[in-house]
Amino acid sequence: MRTAQQTATLLAIILNRSGQTRARVSGKTIKVLGARKHLRRAFVAELTDTLAEYSWTLSELDSGGYAAIRAKALEAAKPVTAKRWLTDDERRGLRRGRAVWSAFEKEASPELERLDEDEDA
Repeated sequence: MRTAQQTATLLAIILNRSGQTRARVSGKTIKVLGARKHLRRAFVAELTDTLAEYSWTLSELDSGGYAAIRAKALEAAKPVTAKRWLTDDERRGLRRGRAVWSAFEKEASPELERLDEDEDA
């Protein structure tokens, strides 16, 4: 078995060689690079932290596998601020400790995103 550091180095090499700023990486690819039969959460967490040293962000996908995004690709992304995207009432509630967390949690849920996509179809 290879360490998370060694696996991150190999993964960074193939990502860099691909010339892409974002890519999907299968669990199988990570197993092959890490010479592992199983991917443990602790290993993936360490791999993610170590891969950040090479300016890559790794995130697990709901559909399986992982998304790899070059950190530099996000430098030109538009900023998202609380002032712009939270209402005055929401910000006031947060400041006063009276936020309606159930509403926030409902809106933040990935289920809401899927329902919106279904309605568009």
